[in-house]
Amino acid sequence: MSSLKEDKNKLREEYKRRRDTFVSQMDAASRGLAFRRPPSPLANLFAQCDVIALYSAYGSEAPTASLIEYLAEMGKIIAFPVVMGSEPLEFRAVSNIDLLDVGYQIILEPPSTCDSVTPDLIVTPLTAFDRSLRRLGQGGGHYDRTFQKYPDAKRMGLAWSVQEAAEIPFEPHDITLHGIVTERELIE
Repeated sequence: MSSLKEDKNKLREEYKRRRDTFVSQMDAASRGLAFRRPPSPLANLFAQCDVIALYSAYGSEAPTASLIEYLAEMGKIIAFPVVMGSEPLEFRAVSNIDLLDVGYQIILEPPSTCDSVTPDLIVTPLTAFDRSLRRLGQGGGHYDRTFQKYPDAKRMGLAWSVQEAAEIPFEPHDITLHGIVTERELIE
């Protein structure tokens, strides 16, 4: 394993631990208010997009439930990712969140009966990020391959502020984001 890969794995462990600790210390009311409504710049971006790809938050990841409700109220097409082995993610439109079912690594995914769509905006989970808009994911490369497949889609990360690192190691296949939203700020 290269030193860069080792560095990334160490960062993943550290920032997952930070995220888990941060979320476990929040009271239910604070967790419920976090990410309830998007900041104005993100709301403006949502307004410009027809198809918005989100994720179903797992564990201590930044929650998306309120954003899903917000986008549904706006009449947007909401899509969720499906892991296709080592291929880029496939996004499928979901009209009802109850359609999601346990998929890859117990992450909720839409069934094959949902239509595949091309997203205008991809909201991605992350393990850590830096001010250069670099993200550290889970290590499978799913989102980087997906960003390559959809180069015209805007890329926004969703994270807790404690997931900010001084610098994320960067490899040639890594793709930066256009912005990151935390419970405290929008970083562009």
